[in-house]
Amino acid sequence: NKAGAAAKKGALALAAMGSAAIVVGVKWAKMAELAAIADQRIVAIARTMGLFGANTVGVTKRISDYADALERETGVTAETIKAAQAKLLTFRQLAMTADVAGEAFDRATQAAVDMAAAGFGEATTNAVQLGKALEDPIKGVNSLRRSGITFTESEKAKLAVLVQTNRIHDAQRVILTAIETQVKGTAEATAVSTMRMKNGFGEITDAIGTKLIPVMDGFAD
Repeated sequence: NKAGAAAKKGALALAAMGSAAIVVGVKWAKMAELAAIADQRIVAIARTMGLFGANTVGVTKRISDYADALERETGVTAETIKAAQAKLLTFRQLAMTADVAGEAFDRATQAAVDMAAAGFGEATTNAVQLGKALEDPIKGVNSLRRSGITFTESEKAKLAVLVQTNRIHDAQRVILTAIETQVKGTAEATAVSTMRMKNGFGEITDAIGTKLIPVMDGFAD
């Protein structure tokens, strides 16, 4: 009787462990799927925009890697950052700079995150506003001013000259520099260690979850 009772307890314990493992596995696989969707969205938009041709995969991987690096610095999830990047990619003049590290596209990505940390709204909303401003600097400056981003008279005069001479990318740099002067580094400065650790662990679980997706598919069948 004692042996039978012990065996029953052991079986129940193993069953519970098995159920827990499945639950964790499903959760990690789902997280990995969400991460993959964020990457796929960027690739799909880049292809639709048709800016990078055969280089599309390489450019979008660089963009995604930048988002992952920014996640580790700021504590903002990579999925949130990539959602902002997807919005920015829909603005052609800005998207044209996405193939160069540290250019306007990367700076706009960080600016959207920093603005959110400074209280200017969500990163994706900021990305749309920034995209409009960098696509049409003259109108965009007025829109950003209404949101609380300020520009000097000298900056506005310089933008007018750059737009008139069709130097759109130089105008983008002026706008981004003005924004960075006011909010750059806010996201990193306000990032708490627990969020950064959580996101770091999230990267690990995404990597494991990616391997688990086909296993879970088979298990579901």
